[in-house]
Amino acid sequence: MTAELEGRVIALVCRGSEADRAIAVALAEAGANLALGTVTRTQDEEFSTASIANEVWAMGREQFNRVIDAADPAEAAAFAAEVCDRLGRCDAMVLAPGPIPEIPFDELSRDEWDPLLTRTLTAWLFSAQAFGRVIERGGGGVMVIAIDPGDQSPSSQALDAALAGATAGLRVGYAPRGVHVMGCAPGAVAGRIAAVLPS
Repeated sequence: MTAELEGRVIALVCRGSEADRAIAVALAEAGANLALGTVTRTQDEEFSTASIANEVWAMGREQFNRVIDAADPAEAAAFAAEVCDRLGRCDAMVLAPGPIPEIPFDELSRDEWDPLLTRTLTAWLFSAQAFGRVIERGGGGVMVIAIDPGDQSPSSQALDAALAGATAGLRVGYAPRGVHVMGCAPGAVAGRIAAVLPS
């Protein structure tokens, strides 16, 4: 990919998976500077996201990494403000909630279901609210949720349907404000953002 996103600032809210690394590298290769928000607080995920940030830095892109609770409106808003403070603006936000465990739907417990909702639907809502404001103030941009189409477990299908509905609602609400909202596969994120943002 050529430097179609040269100088753009993109926030990637993720868990530090290899799919997240691929998204970050593709964005950096396209010229973007990145703010990485780690949405969970396990040591392995923090280390992995820090490693991704180092890889982006080694590619010559501006970056920083922050551990956040994207499902907390105050933390999501603080992260969005920090992106603008440290990198000058925010042109796009990507939420990559990660794979959904393949637990049979009728066997999901409340303790398993609640965290899935938090890191998918709740994090998408509050990240979109926070970044929608800063992207709109900056003149417009893109918000993307990266959904793995290969995951076809019943619990994943239920959450994907909810995310698709939320994305459609956000799209309608933000379109008049110059903010494009979309869902796509992780491997298509950089290309979809580049196609929407003016060069």
